[in-house]
Amino acid sequence: MNTEAPVRVGILGLGRIGRVVAANLQAGGFSVAAVERPNARDFPATGGRLEADAAHLAAASDVVVSCLASEAQMEQAFLGPDGMVAGAHADLVVIEMGTFPIALKRRLAGALATRGAAMLDCPISGTPPVVARREAMLFVSGDEAVVQRMSPVLAAISQKQTFVGAFGAGMATKLVTNFLVIANTLAVAEAFVLGTESGLDPRQMIAAIGDSFAGSRVFDFRAPMMASRTYQPAPGPARIVWKDLQYIHAQSAALGLAGPLLETAMEWYRRMIEAGRGEDECAGVFEILAAAGKRN
Repeated sequence: MNTEAPVRVGILGLGRIGRVVAANLQAGGFSVAAVERPNARDFPATGGRLEADAAHLAAASDVVVSCLASEAQMEQAFLGPDGMVAGAHADLVVIEMGTFPIALKRRLAGALATRGAAMLDCPISGTPPVVARREAMLFVSGDEAVVQRMSPVLAAISQKQTFVGAFGAGMATKLVTNFLVIANTLAVAEAFVLGTESGLDPRQMIAAIGDSFAGSRVFDFRAPMMASRTYQPAPGPARIVWKDLQYIHAQSAALGLAGPLLETAMEWYRRMIEAGRGEDECAGVFEILAAAGKRN
Protein backbone atom coordinates (compact mmCIF):
# COMPACT_ATOMS: atom_id res chain seq x y z
CA MET A 1 0.00 0.00 0.00
CA ASN A 2 1.31 3.44 -0.92
CA THR A 3 1.16 5.23 2.44
CA GLU A 4 1.72 8.64 0.82
CA ALA A 5 -1.49 8.45 -1.21
CA PRO A 6 -5.00 8.77 0.28
CA VAL A 7 -6.10 5.36 1.52
CA ARG A 8 -9.02 3.99 -0.46
CA VAL A 9 -11.13 1.74 1.75
CA GLY A 10 -13.72 -0.79 0.60
CA ILE A 11 -16.42 -2.22 2.82
CA LEU A 12 -17.59 -5.71 1.93
CA GLY A 13 -21.05 -6.14 3.45
CA LEU A 14 -23.32 -3.26 4.47
CA GLY A 15 -25.31 -5.17 7.05
CA ARG A 16 -25.92 -4.42 10.74
CA ILE A 17 -22.22 -4.09 11.54
CA GLY A 18 -20.83 -3.16 8.12
CA ARG A 19 -23.02 -0.08 7.79
CA VAL A 20 -21.80 1.29 11.12
CA VAL A 21 -18.17 0.43 10.38
CA ALA A 22 -18.47 2.29 7.08
CA ALA A 23 -19.84 5.35 8.88
CA ASN A 24 -16.94 5.26 11.36
CA LEU A 25 -14.42 5.09 8.52
CA GLN A 26 -16.07 8.01 6.74
CA ALA A 27 -16.07 10.02 9.97
CA GLY A 28 -12.36 9.22 10.21
CA GLY A 29 -11.76 10.90 6.86
CA PHE A 30 -11.49 7.82 4.65
CA SER A 31 -13.00 7.50 1.20
CA VAL A 32 -15.21 4.40 1.38
CA ALA A 33 -16.64 2.24 -1.39
CA ALA A 34 -19.09 -0.69 -1.25
CA VAL A 35 -20.44 -3.29 -3.66
CA GLU A 36 -23.57 -2.28 -5.52
CA ARG A 37 -26.48 -4.15 -3.95
CA PRO A 38 -30.14 -3.28 -3.23
CA ASN A 39 -29.29 -2.46 0.40
CA ALA A 40 -26.45 -0.18 -0.75
CA ARG A 41 -28.37 2.09 -3.08
CA ASP A 42 -28.45 4.88 -0.50
CA PHE A 43 -24.72 4.61 0.21
CA PRO A 44 -23.66 7.34 -2.27
CA ALA A 45 -25.94 9.74 -0.38
CA THR A 46 -23.68 9.24 2.66
CA GLY A 47 -20.62 10.23 0.63
CA GLY A 48 -19.65 6.68 -0.32
CA ARG A 49 -19.28 5.22 -3.77
CA LEU A 50 -20.32 1.93 -5.33
CA GLU A 51 -18.39 -0.68 -7.30
CA ALA A 52 -20.01 -3.26 -9.57
CA ASP A 53 -18.84 -6.33 -7.63
CA ALA A 54 -16.30 -7.59 -5.11
CA ALA A 55 -13.58 -7.93 -7.76
CA HIS A 56 -13.92 -4.28 -8.75
CA LEU A 57 -14.02 -3.30 -5.07
CA ALA A 58 -10.74 -5.10 -4.44
CA ALA A 59 -9.10 -3.63 -7.52
CA ALA A 60 -10.13 -0.08 -6.56
CA SER A 61 -9.15 -0.30 -2.87
CA ASP A 62 -6.01 -0.23 -0.78
CA VAL A 63 -7.87 -1.82 2.12
CA VAL A 64 -11.09 -3.83 2.19
CA VAL A 65 -12.92 -4.36 5.48
CA SER A 66 -14.99 -7.55 5.33
CA CYS A 67 -18.20 -7.60 7.40
CA LEU A 68 -20.21 -10.39 5.81
CA ALA A 69 -22.91 -12.37 7.62
CA SER A 70 -22.53 -15.99 6.50
CA GLU A 71 -20.03 -18.57 5.29
CA ALA A 72 -21.87 -18.82 1.97
CA GLN A 73 -21.51 -15.07 1.45
CA MET A 74 -17.82 -15.32 2.28
CA GLU A 75 -17.24 -18.12 -0.23
CA GLN A 76 -19.05 -16.26 -3.01
CA ALA A 77 -17.64 -12.81 -2.25
CA PHE A 78 -14.04 -14.02 -2.08
CA LEU A 79 -13.85 -17.01 -4.43
CA GLY A 80 -16.65 -16.38 -6.94
CA PRO A 81 -15.85 -15.37 -10.54
CA ASP A 82 -16.39 -11.71 -9.59
CA GLY A 83 -14.97 -12.13 -6.11
CA MET A 84 -12.27 -10.44 -4.11
CA VAL A 85 -9.51 -12.81 -5.16
CA ALA A 86 -10.20 -12.07 -8.83
CA GLY A 87 -9.57 -8.36 -8.22
CA ALA A 88 -6.86 -8.63 -5.57
CA HIS A 89 -3.48 -6.97 -6.09
CA ALA A 90 -0.13 -6.94 -4.31
CA ASP A 91 -0.83 -3.79 -2.27
CA LEU A 92 -4.25 -4.92 -1.02
CA VAL A 93 -4.91 -5.65 2.65
CA VAL A 94 -8.17 -7.31 3.72
CA ILE A 95 -9.31 -6.78 7.31
CA GLU A 96 -11.71 -9.66 8.01
CA MET A 97 -14.01 -8.81 10.92
CA GLY A 98 -16.62 -11.58 10.90
CA THR A 99 -17.17 -14.55 13.22
CA PHE A 100 -16.41 -17.64 11.13
CA PRO A 101 -14.39 -20.86 11.40
CA ILE A 102 -10.68 -20.20 11.54
CA ALA A 103 -10.14 -22.80 8.79
CA LEU A 104 -12.35 -20.79 6.40
CA LYS A 105 -10.47 -17.58 7.08
CA ARG A 106 -7.12 -19.32 6.56
CA ARG A 107 -8.29 -20.75 3.24
CA LEU A 108 -9.44 -17.35 1.99
CA ALA A 109 -6.23 -15.73 3.23
CA GLY A 110 -4.27 -18.33 1.26
CA ALA A 111 -6.25 -17.59 -1.90
CA LEU A 112 -5.56 -13.86 -1.51
CA ALA A 113 -1.87 -14.56 -0.94
CA THR A 114 -1.61 -16.12 -4.40
CA ARG A 115 -2.33 -12.61 -5.73
CA GLY A 116 0.12 -10.97 -3.33
CA ALA A 117 -2.62 -9.59 -1.06
CA ALA A 118 -2.61 -9.91 2.73
CA MET A 119 -5.41 -10.63 5.20
CA LEU A 120 -5.72 -9.79 8.88
CA ASP A 121 -8.07 -11.75 11.14
CA CYS A 122 -9.74 -9.01 13.22
CA PRO A 123 -13.15 -10.10 14.54
CA ILE A 124 -15.17 -7.32 16.13
CA SER A 125 -16.94 -7.75 19.46
CA GLY A 126 -19.87 -5.43 20.08
CA THR A 127 -23.45 -4.61 19.12
CA PRO A 128 -24.14 -1.99 16.41
CA PRO A 129 -24.67 0.84 18.96
CA VAL A 130 -21.36 -0.05 20.64
CA VAL A 131 -19.62 -0.14 17.24
CA ALA A 132 -21.13 3.25 16.40
CA ARG A 133 -19.56 4.73 19.54
CA ARG A 134 -16.19 3.25 18.47
CA GLU A 135 -16.20 1.21 21.69
CA ALA A 136 -16.32 -2.30 20.18
CA MET A 137 -13.29 -4.47 20.83
CA LEU A 138 -11.19 -5.53 17.85
CA PHE A 139 -9.23 -8.75 18.35
CA VAL A 140 -6.41 -8.12 15.89
CA SER A 141 -4.27 -10.98 14.60
CA GLY A 142 -1.90 -11.55 11.72
CA ASP A 143 1.41 -10.19 10.43
CA GLU A 144 2.50 -7.49 12.90
CA ALA A 145 4.03 -5.33 10.17
CA VAL A 146 0.73 -5.32 8.30
CA VAL A 147 -1.12 -4.57 11.54
CA GLN A 148 1.08 -1.53 12.07
CA ARG A 149 0.38 -0.28 8.56
CA MET A 150 -3.35 -0.70 9.14
CA SER A 151 -3.38 1.09 12.51
CA PRO A 152 -5.04 4.30 11.17
CA VAL A 153 -7.84 2.27 9.59
CA LEU A 154 -8.33 0.13 12.69
CA ALA A 155 -8.32 3.23 14.91
CA ALA A 156 -11.06 4.81 12.79
CA ILE A 157 -13.22 1.71 13.28
CA SER A 158 -12.73 1.53 17.06
CA GLN A 159 -10.62 3.09 19.76
CA LYS A 160 -10.51 -0.27 21.55
CA GLN A 161 -8.31 -2.94 20.01
CA THR A 162 -5.76 -5.49 21.12
CA PHE A 163 -3.19 -7.49 19.19
CA VAL A 164 -3.61 -11.15 20.15
CA GLY A 165 -1.05 -12.92 17.96
CA ALA A 166 -0.65 -14.78 14.69
CA PHE A 167 -3.46 -15.11 12.14
CA GLY A 168 -6.35 -17.05 13.67
CA ALA A 169 -5.72 -15.92 17.23
CA GLY A 170 -8.31 -13.20 16.72
CA MET A 171 -11.05 -15.74 15.99
CA ALA A 172 -9.96 -17.98 18.86
CA THR A 173 -10.21 -15.00 21.21
CA LYS A 174 -13.60 -14.02 19.78
CA LEU A 175 -14.98 -17.52 20.35
CA VAL A 176 -13.85 -17.45 23.97
CA THR A 177 -15.36 -13.97 24.41
CA ASN A 178 -18.66 -14.91 22.80
CA PHE A 179 -18.97 -18.03 24.90
CA LEU A 180 -18.47 -16.04 28.11
CA VAL A 181 -21.15 -13.55 27.06
CA ILE A 182 -23.58 -16.30 25.99
CA ALA A 183 -23.09 -18.33 29.16
CA ASN A 184 -23.44 -15.21 31.31
CA THR A 185 -26.68 -14.26 29.53
CA LEU A 186 -28.10 -17.73 30.20
CA ALA A 187 -27.04 -17.51 33.86
CA VAL A 188 -28.72 -14.11 34.24
CA ALA A 189 -31.90 -15.49 32.63
CA GLU A 190 -32.00 -18.53 34.90
CA ALA A 191 -31.35 -16.36 37.97
CA PHE A 192 -34.15 -14.01 36.92
CA VAL A 193 -36.55 -16.93 36.61
CA LEU A 194 -35.57 -18.03 40.11
CA GLY A 195 -36.07 -14.50 41.43
CA THR A 196 -39.39 -13.78 39.76
CA GLU A 197 -40.83 -17.17 40.70
CA SER A 198 -39.73 -16.43 44.28
CA GLY A 199 -41.86 -13.29 44.20
CA LEU A 200 -39.10 -10.72 43.74
CA ASP A 201 -39.72 -7.57 41.73
CA PRO A 202 -37.44 -7.56 38.64
CA ARG A 203 -36.52 -3.87 39.03
CA GLN A 204 -35.62 -4.38 42.66
CA MET A 205 -33.46 -7.33 41.65
CA ILE A 206 -31.59 -5.11 39.21
CA ALA A 207 -31.05 -2.43 41.86
CA ALA A 208 -29.89 -4.95 44.45
CA ILE A 209 -27.69 -7.11 42.25
CA GLY A 210 -26.24 -4.65 39.74
CA ASP A 211 -23.64 -3.17 42.10
CA SER A 212 -22.99 -6.42 43.96
CA PHE A 213 -20.30 -8.99 43.30
CA ALA A 214 -22.82 -10.86 41.10
CA GLY A 215 -23.19 -7.92 38.73
CA SER A 216 -21.54 -7.80 35.30
CA ARG A 217 -21.67 -5.87 32.05
CA VAL A 218 -23.90 -8.59 30.64
CA PHE A 219 -26.18 -8.27 33.65
CA ASP A 220 -26.37 -4.48 33.24
CA PHE A 221 -27.12 -4.82 29.53
CA ARG A 222 -29.60 -7.71 29.50
CA ALA A 223 -31.29 -7.81 32.91
CA PRO A 224 -33.41 -4.71 32.07
CA MET A 225 -34.62 -6.46 28.90
CA MET A 226 -35.71 -9.45 30.97
CA ALA A 227 -37.32 -7.19 33.56
CA SER A 228 -39.41 -5.40 30.91
CA ARG A 229 -39.77 -8.57 28.81
CA THR A 230 -38.85 -6.49 25.77
CA TYR A 231 -36.68 -8.22 23.17
CA GLN A 232 -37.08 -5.95 20.17
CA PRO A 233 -35.14 -4.23 18.75
CA ALA A 234 -32.50 -6.91 19.19
CA PRO A 235 -28.86 -5.77 19.55
CA GLY A 236 -27.91 -9.46 19.89
CA PRO A 237 -30.42 -11.63 17.99
CA ALA A 238 -30.71 -15.24 19.12
CA ARG A 239 -30.03 -16.45 15.56
CA ILE A 240 -26.57 -14.83 15.72
CA VAL A 241 -25.92 -16.41 19.11
CA TRP A 242 -26.98 -19.79 17.72
CA LYS A 243 -24.63 -19.39 14.73
CA ASP A 244 -21.74 -18.50 17.01
CA LEU A 245 -22.48 -21.45 19.29
CA GLN A 246 -22.00 -23.79 16.32
CA TYR A 247 -18.48 -22.46 15.81
CA ILE A 248 -17.67 -22.53 19.53
CA HIS A 249 -18.94 -26.11 19.80
CA ALA A 250 -16.95 -27.21 16.75
CA GLN A 251 -13.75 -25.68 18.12
CA SER A 252 -14.29 -27.24 21.54
CA ALA A 253 -15.02 -30.65 20.01
CA ALA A 254 -11.96 -30.46 17.75
CA LEU A 255 -9.81 -29.86 20.84
CA GLY A 256 -11.47 -32.74 22.73
CA LEU A 257 -12.60 -30.49 25.57
CA ALA A 258 -15.26 -31.04 28.20
CA GLY A 259 -18.02 -28.47 27.76
CA PRO A 260 -20.79 -28.77 30.36
CA LEU A 261 -21.82 -25.11 30.21
CA LEU A 262 -21.45 -25.08 26.44
CA GLU A 263 -23.76 -28.09 26.10
CA THR A 264 -26.32 -26.40 28.33
CA ALA A 265 -26.17 -23.19 26.29
CA MET A 266 -26.58 -25.21 23.09
CA GLU A 267 -29.73 -26.85 24.49
CA TRP A 268 -31.52 -23.69 25.59
CA TYR A 269 -30.67 -21.52 22.61
CA ARG A 270 -31.68 -24.41 20.35
CA ARG A 271 -35.05 -24.33 22.09
CA MET A 272 -35.28 -20.59 21.51
CA ILE A 273 -34.62 -21.01 17.78
CA GLU A 274 -37.14 -23.88 17.56
CA ALA A 275 -39.71 -21.62 19.24
CA GLY A 276 -39.36 -19.23 16.30
CA ARG A 277 -37.66 -16.52 18.33
CA GLY A 278 -34.44 -16.24 16.36
CA GLU A 279 -34.92 -12.53 15.67
CA ASP A 280 -35.53 -11.75 19.36
CA GLU A 281 -32.74 -10.48 21.58
CA CYS A 282 -30.94 -13.46 23.07
CA ALA A 283 -32.04 -12.19 26.50
CA GLY A 284 -35.38 -13.72 25.49
CA VAL A 285 -34.02 -17.10 26.58
CA PHE A 286 -35.55 -15.97 29.90
CA GLU A 287 -38.97 -16.67 28.38
CA ILE A 288 -37.93 -20.14 27.25
CA LEU A 289 -36.63 -21.03 30.70
CA ALA A 290 -39.70 -19.60 32.44
CA ALA A 291 -42.12 -21.48 30.18
CA ALA A 292 -40.21 -24.76 30.57
CA GLY A 293 -40.40 -24.49 34.33
CA LYS A 294 -44.16 -24.03 34.27
CA ARG A 295 -44.55 -27.17 32.12
CA ASN A 296 -42.54 -29.34 34.51
